[in-house]
Amino acid sequence: MNTKAQQTVSREDLMRFLDGEVTPQERVAIEGQLEASSELRREFAIFRSMKEELQDLSFAVEGDDSVWGRIRSRITSPVGWGLTVTGFLGWAAYGTWSFVNSPSALLVKLTTGAVVIGVLVLLAQVIWDRYREFGSDPYRNVHR
Repeated sequence: MNTKAQQTVSREDLMRFLDGEVTPQERVAIEGQLEASSELRREFAIFRSMKEELQDLSFAVEGDDSVWGRIRSRITSPVGWGLTVTGFLGWAAYGTWSFVNSPSALLVKLTTGAVVIGVLVLLAQVIWDRYREFGSDPYRNVHR
């Protein structure tokens, strides 16, 4: 009897039942099958505990107000940005040098350059628009 009850109630049905998203007829049927099957009750208990644990999760970032936390944030952020910018500039310079000195045809170089410049212009426009909106963004200080 446990196998039959388990076959008629899927995991999706159990999750919908747990979330209260089933019709009254489905609810009565699932409750009856939960009473009849210990394996189904065990699986339902696992899903219920997972749901409770997930609801207790918080995405809020708690600040590190210790001395070492402030020192780490003052050192790692500039070092990280410095390494990122330096690496990107080096990569871009090498790529440009390789591209200019490649044996490709002039037309290929011009069209590729046009695509790259176009993408950079679009990216710059998006960054500029976001910068202008930042001061008047109504959701800037909204934290979940």
